[in-house]
Amino acid sequence: MRLISKMFFLISIVILTVFSCVPPKKEVLTDVKIDLTDSIYRRIIDFQDQRLTDSLKQYFYADNPTYRYASILAMASVQDNSVSDRIAERLHDDIPEVREVAAYALGQIGNMDYQDSLISVFGKYDTLNPNNHFNENILEAIGKIGDDKYLKSLATIKGYRPTDTLLILGQTKGLYRYITRGKSVPEGTERIIDLVDSRIYSKEIRVLGSYYLVRAKKDDLKNYVFRLNKMFKKEKNPVIKMNLAIALGKTQNEESLKILKEVLEDENTGSSVKVNILSAFGNFEYIDVAETVIKFLEDKNNKVAYAAANYLYNFGEPNDVVIYRRSAKKNLPWIVKSRLYAAILKHVPSYFSKTRSASVWDVKKKISISENPFEKAAYIRALGENIESFKPVYELGYKAPEVLVRTASMEALAIMLRKPELLKLPKWKINKFKENIKKVILEAFDSGDVGIIASAVELLNNSVIDFKSEFESLDFISKSKKKLVLPKDIEAYNAIGKLENKWLNKTFVPYKIKYNNPIDWNIFDKLNTKPVVSIITNKGKFTVELYKNESPGSVVNFVKLVQDKFFEGKKFHRIVPNFVIQTGGTRGDGYGSLNYTIRSEFAQLNYNSSGIVGMASAGKDTESTQWFVTLAPAPHLDGRYTVFGKVIDGIKVIDKIEIGDIIEEVVLVPKI
Repeated sequence: MRLISKMFFLISIVILTVFSCVPPKKEVLTDVKIDLTDSIYRRIIDFQDQRLTDSLKQYFYADNPTYRYASILAMASVQDNSVSDRIAERLHDDIPEVREVAAYALGQIGNMDYQDSLISVFGKYDTLNPNNHFNENILEAIGKIGDDKYLKSLATIKGYRPTDTLLILGQTKGLYRYITRGKSVPEGTERIIDLVDSRIYSKEIRVLGSYYLVRAKKDDLKNYVFRLNKMFKKEKNPVIKMNLAIALGKTQNEESLKILKEVLEDENTGSSVKVNILSAFGNFEYIDVAETVIKFLEDKNNKVAYAAANYLYNFGEPNDVVIYRRSAKKNLPWIVKSRLYAAILKHVPSYFSKTRSASVWDVKKKISISENPFEKAAYIRALGENIESFKPVYELGYKAPEVLVRTASMEALAIMLRKPELLKLPKWKINKFKENIKKVILEAFDSGDVGIIASAVELLNNSVIDFKSEFESLDFISKSKKKLVLPKDIEAYNAIGKLENKWLNKTFVPYKIKYNNPIDWNIFDKLNTKPVVSIITNKGKFTVELYKNESPGSVVNFVKLVQDKFFEGKKFHRIVPNFVIQTGGTRGDGYGSLNYTIRSEFAQLNYNSSGIVGMASAGKDTESTQWFVTLAPAPHLDGRYTVFGKVIDGIKVIDKIEIGDIIEEVVLVPKI
């Protein structure tokens, strides 16, 4: 008995010893957790912010899938092709979210060499899973980098059921990305029309498909005139309808024009649709639309009235300028009237000398009595349509106290110098004109003013007169660069450099801004989980939710500016109907910012509706203080401009904002 007990004891010791030597089973992590309070996750974001590829790639193979996810997604913003091979390996990752961002990052980097890598994993993991985001991302990435072979394959996919929402959305995104690169096939256009025409597909699919039709060429649509007419008449969604209006215009079909006119005259038609119908009229004969257009100069909606004036600017006829002038004498808003006067001065024939003189006098009077710098700038640009108006443009514009009016004067001179009729003047007049312009150019480059210099560069780049031979030396160009302040004047700095290299027959390499403004995590940590700001304008209040986890650098920058009360008194300096409203500049002419930059942040966020808030920029990684809000979806901005928030209340206020409107206050909702 003792022997048995002793043996049992020895066996127990052996078993315990063996098991004690076996290491504990390692925990396998399978969840991606977006947590920017995690020190390692935060470190990855800092590496992304600093564009440190070597530091990021060490996390591509991390045991924790969250770190793999964050580091791969970071490359969608960094866009360093040197690690594309390693990113492509993550297309086979065990974790779906990591695979998804790998596909997205490859599309963002834009190297066509990886289209086969993407296609090789399509359908490999998720076809039986309702969560088909990976395949959706692959199809969109193919749209960004694929060649003609894959375009045909993408366009002819027929096996998707209406319930395969993500796969169909991916197909639509892919075809849209292709057409933004100027690539389309008839099968793709037919597929898009099928999607837009059917109510069984989601709103997102149908809306994006309608933007494909905006990009489509006349030849793409020639076989679908009857169907497009029918679609336009029955469509209720205002975004799809406004895009179909552009598509109908491209058909140049007589029945399409009749339908467009009927919808334009319908008092129940929304302003966004009316604006696009007036734009679509540019595809038809002037005689067939002019009477209708002129009537809408008096529309109660300023954006519609401006669209009518803009049509006359682009397509007006010389013999009708007297009719335009009658309308200009009416009580129209200045934004409409200034564009109408620009149309008059652009199209007035030489034998209408009295009409021209009277119109120039009217515009000069408007400039002299106006107290609104945006109005004065608009009329100064109108004077640019008359090549005889150099003196008033210089005296009323270039010598004006308001910076945006001075910038507008250079834009007006650039308009003059693009006109072919300038070269038809007597030689002595051309020489006098060149002498005057040369003097202003030298003043502009010597001014040190970013807006004036940038506009002067545009003038020289697009002039019908070759000014290169007019200058004995190009020292004035190189000296002007030294007067600019970097990084805030980067747009003008690179524009000058490009011109200088062009004239010297050298290759231009843009100046890259050095990292200069790290993310302030102290501000980030004090924010709500979903931070919200209220923006009070003279037209009302709208509320924005900030996407702090997706775009931490942009959100922290915005919040800091709010805390510093930077936005108070700033004006909306850019309004593009059916596109965006923009603000945050320090000058009002689109060039102003503070002397720092932040980096672009391209998370998987899209400009797929109105009310999306994004950072304005002069190119990747040049953002600072200017931002915009979309008035409609803007899918061509996806992956190019940082999304950092969305309007969650007061969306109707956005539509009321006009150029020159003011931000009175921005309030950060306190942390609860």
